[in-house]
Amino acid sequence: MSDRHKKIILAAYPEGMPRESDFRLEESPVPKPGENEFLARALYLSVDPFLRMLMNPSNAANATSRKEGPITDVGRVMAGGFVGEVVESNNPKYPRGAIVEGILGWQNYVVSDGWVNKRHNPAGVVVCDSTLDVPVSLFASVLGRAGLTPYFCMTRELRPQAGETAVITSAAGAGGSIAGQIAKMAGCHVVGICGSDEKVDWITRDLGFDVGINYKTTPDIGAALRAACPRGVDVHYDNVGGPIMEAIAALHTPGHRYRLVGIASAYNTVPDGQTFWAWPYEKPMFVVHDYTKEYDDGIREMAGWIKEGTLKYREDVVDGIENTAKAFIGVLNGDNIGKRIVRIAD
Repeated sequence: MSDRHKKIILAAYPEGMPRESDFRLEESPVPKPGENEFLARALYLSVDPFLRMLMNPSNAANATSRKEGPITDVGRVMAGGFVGEVVESNNPKYPRGAIVEGILGWQNYVVSDGWVNKRHNPAGVVVCDSTLDVPVSLFASVLGRAGLTPYFCMTRELRPQAGETAVITSAAGAGGSIAGQIAKMAGCHVVGICGSDEKVDWITRDLGFDVGINYKTTPDIGAALRAACPRGVDVHYDNVGGPIMEAIAALHTPGHRYRLVGIASAYNTVPDGQTFWAWPYEKPMFVVHDYTKEYDDGIREMAGWIKEGTLKYREDVVDGIENTAKAFIGVLNGDNIGKRIVRIAD
């Protein structure tokens, strides 16, 4: 094989917003699979805001060996979603030609036996269902963790009902855009909060949100919310935390349901010695891995919605592994609309 193994290494723990200099690109010969292992070639990599939560010494210290797979420790492959094709295999569970997905890191090739860090990817490496007849990229976006998170949070926990008011933050992002559409399917009045007029236009015109609020140009977010939610807030899907979350919480109805799914307002401000796994909020952060055994059901239902045209999505595609860190930083800055993924190969 004449290709090279390219991998994005975490070069330094970020101080505040990550910089491209916190990462480096390394190259080496393409590895060979050993006994019970397979070699997969990356097609798409996923860049997700939650990865910033892992990029500090407290979280890196939780991993004790390289057997646990890519983690966000300095000097190791940066953790992240990987969708690729098996090109060599000594493991019958992962035959040559299969499309696989897992937290296998930002690299263009990976050798694995299918087991990876159980904390961040308890499902291990999964073989994507070829019978769904959908673009492979969806397994890195809507049919990956970015889509499964809002799917299970909304359908299993928040359970929106007809006539209720649902508020979604980061509404034009990968998860928020899906959460809002699920609330609309249930018959809710849906309000989305995002960070540009272009995003407001997308969620209201294309996705069917009833109201969009650009928090960056709205002088009084509380007043805007009161106007958009005259009967209060019954369902609250939150990706940001902080003052916006508090403004929404002030409108919670007596029977409200809410889950904190992300905390974009604090990703770059974690205090020394703290991790992102304990929160000073009413409930712990929603973790999609609680529903690992139901992943297949969720993927099939969402794939059906996509084919029917009920669920719309947008993929924000960046080309080239060398641009992965830049693409990730852009997500933290809110540059993306929909799910940002990095295309490595066709």
